[in-house]
Amino acid sequence: MKKLMTIIAACMLCSAALAAGADAAKATVATFDSLDRNADQQISKTEAAADKMVSDHFASLDTNGDGYVSKAEYVARPKS
Repeated sequence: MKKLMTIIAACMLCSAALAAGADAAKATVATFDSLDRNADQQISKTEAAADKMVSDHFASLDTNGDGYVSKAEYVARPKS
């Protein structure tokens, strides 16, 4: 019985962690979408100026060096 309770508690903690991760991912995409003013699925330097972190780290976020931050690049950025 004690093992069962331990397993149930562990499952509940994992579920909470997954839910928190999903919320963070949604927030990241929402932030990207709010910066992508023309909805072309990339952030230009002009669009990045609306967010100090993105503007300050634009070159490091633009991992392929094309002058834009794609949604994939933005989502993959290191989290602080």
